[in-house]
Parts: sequence; structure tokens; C-alpha cells
Amino acid sequence: MPVMKHLVKILAAALLLPSVALAAGAQLNIQQVEVSQKKWPHARGYVNVIGAAGSPIQGLSQDLFRVYEAGNQESSRIEKVESLEAAQTGASIVIVVQASGAMMNIQEDLKKAVAAFVNGLGEKDQVAVVDYAEAAETVAPFAEDKGEVAGKAGKITFTGRSFLLYDGLGQAISLYASAAAPGKGGQAATLLPAAKAIIVISDGRDNGSATDVEKVISDAMKRKIPIHAVGHSEMDQDSLANLEMISKRTGGTYKAANAPDDINKALTVIKDYINKMYVIQWKTQLDHDGKEHKIEIVMEPESSAPLKSSVMVKTPSYIDWIKIGIITASILLLMIIGVVIYVVTRPKPPPVRFCAVCKRAQMPEWDVCLFCLKSAKARVIVQKGATKGKTYPLVGKIVSMGSGPENSVRVMDGAVSGKHAGIAVDGDKFEIVDLGSKNGVLVNGKKTARRFLRNGDIITLGMTEFKFESSVAASDDEAED
Repeated sequence: MPVMKHLVKILAAALLLPSVALAAGAQLNIQQVEVSQKKWPHARGYVNVIGAAGSPIQGLSQDLFRVYEAGNQESSRIEKVESLEAAQTGASIVIVVQASGAMMNIQEDLKKAVAAFVNGLGEKDQVAVVDYAEAAETVAPFAEDKGEVAGKAGKITFTGRSFLLYDGLGQAISLYASAAAPGKGGQAATLLPAAKAIIVISDGRDNGSATDVEKVISDAMKRKIPIHAVGHSEMDQDSLANLEMISKRTGGTYKAANAPDDINKALTVIKDYINKMYVIQWKTQLDHDGKEHKIEIVMEPESSAPLKSSVMVKTPSYIDWIKIGIITASILLLMIIGVVIYVVTRPKPPPVRFCAVCKRAQMPEWDVCLFCLKSAKARVIVQKGATKGKTYPLVGKIVSMGSGPENSVRVMDGAVSGKHAGIAVDGDKFEIVDLGSKNGVLVNGKKTARRFLRNGDIITLGMTEFKFESSVAASDDEAED
């Protein structure tokens, strides 16, 4: 039971470790922010969260992080938070080695430690080596071939009488600028991983560098490059504090290597420090206008004050033709849909009818045009039936009557034949003729085969009655059957 209680206490302490570390004065440092046209609108921030002891705080939840862009009060949507090691995006690292005679006694240990560190880097990491003594020199430029870089580092000679530390660090910083610039003959710039780090192995002394220490620190901070230091001295230990100061001010970490074997251990700790950097990916709300915008990354623990850091980031300048095309296509589609809906749902105009007599197009509410109505000397008016009230002028030579659509007077009556009757027009005479209908033709209630009509006569076809009106009247003799 006591053992179990002890394990519970250890587990509880481990779970509370981030909170304890934050309460003791942790720091959040933004090393780099990536915003590129290729990955737009996805942005990445490379962030170190460091405890007071200088060790990275691991295992922080994605929910604890916030990203505020251009002064917005609402955080941008964070898509993913993971360690650099898990993200597998790689890092660009420069190792700076003091090559003066002061390190001669430990040169084999130092070379082995550097080789082990370089060969242990990830596939996407890029590494370079600089040494310094009387001058700072690039032993190996940035490369992915770890074996080649380790081989070149193994040829460093430790015979220099000077130790120009700041020139060595300045040379390391300049490698990043050189990689970003186009090469000779128009060669493309070297694309380095966004995560950067300089690791210096030194006793901290400098005896006359042309580069000032403050410039080194300023340039490193401007480029967001932390300087990690492994301090080992075969002589006095006082200058090691200089390395610790540089590391602290640039966001790096300092590790003392009291014995030669400690150099390898210190490099392992620094490698872990780099790999445990947080990679925060979010969907940016900034405009791709080529201007600088402030980005603030905040870690907000529940039990202590938030940690925050900010940088100015220049967004790419380009026109998003794909987005414009999608928007334009969407607008056109909406317009087409709107037109289709309008055409389908709009009120339909009444069909244009043609004059039953002259067949010319007329107003929808009329069956016969005004011209025909005015010119006709006689007409028939429906008094009883489906089309009650309609008037048909009697013009032309023959006015046909029946249920068929071809008739001048179409009678909507099932008892009426297709070609039921016709009215012959001869000047002032109007004669109705039965055209062989089934139910016959009645004039004033009397069935007749043919008859001249008089003003006021009632014509019956099936169940439909017409009244004949005329400005001229047939004689009594003409009106008889």
C-alpha cells in the first residue's frame, strides 16, 4: 500500500508539472511564422514554451493555445498543435565549434559528439557547421546529407591561437541569409525548414571579434534564431556566463559540460529541446496583400497568467484567381437559377386568340375583332349554353356552326355535330342551312332544313340557343321554309 500511494503521488506530480512550471515563470517564444501562397490560407507558428529551469514544457493541449491576428479579439481557428518531431517538418541547424588550441585536449570527444549529433538528425533536417579561431569559416554549408557534413566537421583542426566567438556566431547567422538569397547564375534560393537553431560549443571567451555581441544578439532575435550553448572550459570558468547570457537573450538554452563526456549529453538535451518545439497550424484570416501584420500567439492555462508573444509577419501578395473563379461561377449559377425560377413561376399571359372571322390576332378577351363587329350587318348571340353572352358577327360568304374547332361559330355542346349548320351570307340576306346534323336545326322552335333569317329569330342547335340580330330584315316570303 505505501508503494501504491507513492506511485499515485508521483503520477499526480507529473500531471501537475506544466502548471507548476508555468507558475514558476515559464516563457513562450515565437521562433517563426510561416504564411505562404502555396499553403494559403493555412499558417504555421513554431513556438517554444520553456519553464524557469530552461527545459521545454511538453504535453500542452491544443485547447490552451490561441492565435490573434491584426488585433482581432477573436482567436483564429487552430487546426492542429503538435511537436516539431511529430510534425516532421525538420529544422535548419548551424553548429558552431571553437577551433582554438584551448579545445585541443578534448578535440576527439568534441568531434565524436558533433558527428553523433549530426548523424542523429531527422531526414528533413538540414545542418551546417562553422568553426572559429583567428577567423570564422564555414566548414560545411547547409545540407541534408548528414554523413557528408559529419565528415567535414571531423577534419576541423584545433590549433588556432585566437577565439573570435562573436564572429563565429555572426558567420552562422549569415548562413541563413545566404541560403535565402538566389545563388550565382540565377540559381534558386535554398528552401530551409522554418524551425531554426544555432548550437555553439565554446568556452565563452572572445578576444577581438569584429562583430559586437549586441549585434549578434540583435540579428539572432530579428531572424528568430535561438542560440543554444554548450559551455566547456579547460581554463577559467568565468567566461561561460557569457554563453549563458547569449542563450537566454535569444530564446535558447545553456548547458554546462564540465567533463568532455558531458558535451554529447548536452547536445542530446538541446536536440530534444528543438524537437519538442510546438508547431501550431491555424487558418489565417489575414489578407494576402504583401503587408506586415501583427500575429500574437497565446497559451492560456487555467491556473496561471497567460503566456504570450507576438511577431510582425508579411503576407504574400497575389490574386487568388481560383477563388475569384469560384465566386464568379457561384454568382452566375445563382443568376441562372433565379432566371429559371422566374420563368417557371411568373404569371402566364393569357393566350392570344384570333378573330373567329378574319383570323387576325386580337385582344385576349374578344373572339371577334372590332373591325369585323363593326362591318357586320348581322350577328348571332349565345343566349343559352356554355358560351352564353358571346357574340359572333356574320361576315364572309359562309359562317359555319358546329362543335369542331374549325367552325367560325364553335358550339361547346355535346348534342351539336362537328359540322352542324352554316349561315350563307348574300348581301342583306342570311340563310341558315342544316349540314346534315344528327339533332337538326330549330328556328323559333321549328325544325328546318334551310331558312332565311329575320331579326330576332331564335336558333337552336342541340341545347344551345342563339339570337339572330340584323340591321336588315328578310321579307316574309324569304323567311319561310
